[in-house]
Amino acid sequence: MTSVSFDVPTNYRAASDPSALRRGQNPNDPNMITTGAYGDAFNLALQTVTNGDGTTTEKLTYQSYKGVNRGSFSAVSETGSGNDLASAYQSLIDSMIKNGELDGEAAAHLKDAYGKLDEKSQHGGVDATVASGTMIVQAGGPLYFSGISAYQNTFVKSVINEVFDAAYDSVA
Repeated sequence: MTSVSFDVPTNYRAASDPSALRRGQNPNDPNMITTGAYGDAFNLALQTVTNGDGTTTEKLTYQSYKGVNRGSFSAVSETGSGNDLASAYQSLIDSMIKNGELDGEAAAHLKDAYGKLDEKSQHGGVDATVASGTMIVQAGGPLYFSGISAYQNTFVKSVINEVFDAAYDSVA
Protein backbone atom coordinates (compact mmCIF):
# COMPACT_ATOMS: atom_id res chain seq x y z
CA MET A 1 0.00 0.00 0.00
CA THR A 2 1.53 3.28 -1.03
CA SER A 3 -1.45 5.61 -0.83
CA VAL A 4 -4.69 6.02 1.09
CA SER A 5 -7.57 8.39 0.40
CA PHE A 6 -10.48 8.57 2.78
CA ASP A 7 -13.61 10.64 3.33
CA VAL A 8 -14.01 11.02 7.06
CA PRO A 9 -17.55 9.91 7.99
CA THR A 10 -20.07 12.23 9.52
CA ASN A 11 -20.21 12.18 13.29
CA TYR A 12 -23.94 11.76 13.93
CA ARG A 13 -23.52 12.36 17.66
CA ALA A 14 -22.77 16.04 17.08
CA ALA A 15 -25.86 17.98 16.07
CA SER A 16 -24.95 21.43 14.77
CA ASP A 17 -26.91 20.66 11.58
CA PRO A 18 -29.58 18.12 12.48
CA SER A 19 -31.05 17.90 8.96
CA ALA A 20 -29.90 14.79 7.14
CA LEU A 21 -30.17 16.74 3.89
CA ARG A 22 -27.09 18.92 4.45
CA ARG A 23 -25.10 16.71 6.82
CA GLY A 24 -21.55 15.94 5.68
CA GLN A 25 -21.51 18.29 2.67
CA ASN A 26 -19.33 20.97 4.26
CA PRO A 27 -15.85 19.63 5.13
CA ASN A 28 -15.60 22.10 8.01
CA ASP A 29 -19.00 21.20 9.47
CA PRO A 30 -18.58 20.26 13.15
CA ASN A 31 -20.58 17.10 12.36
CA MET A 32 -17.49 15.72 10.64
CA ILE A 33 -15.03 13.71 12.74
CA THR A 34 -11.65 15.43 12.86
CA THR A 35 -8.68 13.79 11.16
CA GLY A 36 -6.32 15.34 13.70
CA ALA A 37 -4.08 16.72 10.95
CA TYR A 38 -4.70 19.16 8.16
CA GLY A 39 -2.87 21.08 5.49
CA ASP A 40 -0.87 20.18 2.43
CA ALA A 41 2.77 19.17 2.86
CA PHE A 42 5.31 16.80 1.34
CA ASN A 43 8.91 15.76 1.62
CA LEU A 44 11.46 14.20 -0.70
CA ALA A 45 14.32 12.40 1.03
CA LEU A 46 17.54 10.91 -0.36
CA GLN A 47 19.32 8.16 1.53
CA THR A 48 22.46 6.28 0.48
CA VAL A 49 22.17 2.58 1.32
CA THR A 50 25.24 0.33 1.45
CA ASN A 51 24.50 -3.11 0.02
CA GLY A 52 25.92 -6.40 1.29
CA ASP A 53 28.48 -6.48 -1.54
CA GLY A 54 29.83 -3.02 -0.63
CA THR A 55 28.12 -1.15 -3.47
CA THR A 56 25.77 1.72 -2.75
CA THR A 57 22.23 2.44 -3.89
CA GLU A 58 20.49 5.78 -3.77
CA LYS A 59 17.00 5.52 -2.23
CA LEU A 60 14.61 8.40 -2.92
CA THR A 61 11.37 8.60 -0.91
CA TYR A 62 8.44 10.92 -1.62
CA GLN A 63 5.74 11.37 1.03
CA SER A 64 2.79 13.72 1.02
CA TYR A 65 -0.28 14.41 3.11
CA LYS A 66 -3.24 16.52 2.12
CA GLY A 67 -6.33 16.95 4.23
CA VAL A 68 -8.82 19.18 5.91
CA ASN A 69 -9.51 19.35 9.63
CA ARG A 70 -12.92 17.76 9.16
CA GLY A 71 -13.53 15.91 5.93
CA SER A 72 -11.28 13.99 3.58
CA PHE A 73 -7.55 13.29 3.50
CA SER A 74 -5.01 11.48 1.37
CA ALA A 75 -1.54 10.19 2.15
CA VAL A 76 1.10 8.94 -0.29
CA SER A 77 4.48 7.33 0.27
CA GLU A 78 6.53 6.04 -2.66
CA THR A 79 10.17 5.03 -3.09
CA GLY A 80 12.54 4.70 -6.02
CA SER A 81 16.10 3.34 -6.07
CA GLY A 82 19.01 3.63 -8.46
CA ASN A 83 22.77 3.86 -8.85
CA ASP A 84 22.67 7.65 -8.61
CA LEU A 85 20.21 10.44 -7.83
CA ALA A 86 18.96 10.73 -11.42
CA SER A 87 18.18 7.01 -11.79
CA ALA A 88 16.53 6.92 -8.33
CA TYR A 89 14.37 9.89 -9.38
CA GLN A 90 13.36 8.13 -12.62
CA SER A 91 12.55 4.97 -10.65
CA LEU A 92 10.39 7.02 -8.26
CA ILE A 93 8.51 8.67 -11.15
CA ASP A 94 7.96 5.29 -12.82
CA SER A 95 6.58 3.79 -9.58
CA MET A 96 4.23 6.72 -9.05
CA ILE A 97 2.95 6.51 -12.64
CA LYS A 98 2.46 2.74 -12.32
CA ASN A 99 0.45 3.20 -9.10
CA GLY A 100 -1.58 6.16 -10.38
CA GLU A 101 -0.08 8.56 -7.83
CA LEU A 102 1.55 11.08 -10.17
CA ASP A 103 -1.01 13.84 -10.57
CA GLY A 104 -0.23 17.44 -11.54
CA GLU A 105 0.33 18.52 -7.95
CA ALA A 106 2.74 15.66 -7.17
CA ALA A 107 4.62 16.32 -10.43
CA ALA A 108 5.01 20.00 -9.48
CA HIS A 109 6.21 19.03 -5.98
CA LEU A 110 8.76 16.63 -7.42
CA LYS A 111 10.07 18.93 -10.13
CA ASP A 112 10.72 21.74 -7.67
CA ALA A 113 12.04 19.50 -4.90
CA TYR A 114 14.38 17.50 -7.17
CA GLY A 115 16.43 20.58 -8.07
CA LYS A 116 16.67 21.63 -4.43
CA LEU A 117 17.52 18.09 -3.32
CA ASP A 118 20.23 17.77 -5.98
CA GLU A 119 21.88 20.93 -4.66
CA LYS A 120 21.36 20.13 -0.96
CA SER A 121 22.70 16.56 -1.36
CA GLN A 122 25.72 17.78 -3.32
CA HIS A 123 24.48 15.95 -6.44
CA GLY A 124 23.62 12.79 -4.51
CA GLY A 125 26.79 12.73 -2.39
CA VAL A 126 25.11 13.06 1.04
CA ASP A 127 21.74 12.19 2.54
CA ALA A 128 19.30 15.09 2.45
CA THR A 129 15.61 15.96 2.75
CA VAL A 130 13.58 18.72 1.12
CA ALA A 131 10.17 19.56 2.54
CA SER A 132 7.51 22.08 1.68
CA GLY A 133 3.98 23.04 2.56
CA THR A 134 2.14 23.65 5.76
CA MET A 135 0.57 21.06 8.00
CA ILE A 136 -0.86 21.22 11.50
CA VAL A 137 -1.14 18.16 13.71
CA GLN A 138 -3.58 18.71 16.55
CA ALA A 139 -2.95 17.44 20.05
CA GLY A 140 -4.19 13.87 20.24
CA GLY A 141 -4.30 13.50 16.44
CA PRO A 142 -4.30 11.82 14.11
CA LEU A 143 -7.22 9.65 15.09
CA TYR A 144 -7.73 6.09 13.97
CA PHE A 145 -10.41 5.71 11.32
CA SER A 146 -13.05 2.99 11.34
CA GLY A 147 -13.34 2.82 7.54
CA ILE A 148 -9.75 1.72 6.86
CA SER A 149 -7.64 -1.20 8.02
CA ALA A 150 -5.19 -1.16 10.93
CA TYR A 151 -2.35 -1.31 8.37
CA GLN A 152 -3.72 1.74 6.56
CA ASN A 153 -4.13 3.58 9.87
CA THR A 154 -0.48 2.89 10.70
CA PHE A 155 0.56 3.99 7.21
CA VAL A 156 -1.37 7.28 7.43
CA LYS A 157 -0.03 8.02 10.91
CA SER A 158 3.57 7.38 9.80
CA VAL A 159 3.19 9.64 6.73
CA ILE A 160 1.65 12.40 8.86
CA ASN A 161 4.45 12.18 11.42
CA GLU A 162 7.28 12.05 8.88
CA VAL A 163 5.90 14.79 6.63
CA PHE A 164 5.12 17.00 9.61
CA ASP A 165 8.57 16.46 11.10
CA ALA A 166 10.31 17.12 7.77
CA ALA A 167 8.23 20.25 7.08
CA TYR A 168 8.90 21.49 10.62
CA ASP A 169 12.63 20.74 10.37
CA SER A 170 12.92 22.55 7.03
CA VAL A 171 11.44 25.71 8.57
CA ALA A 172 13.57 25.61 11.73
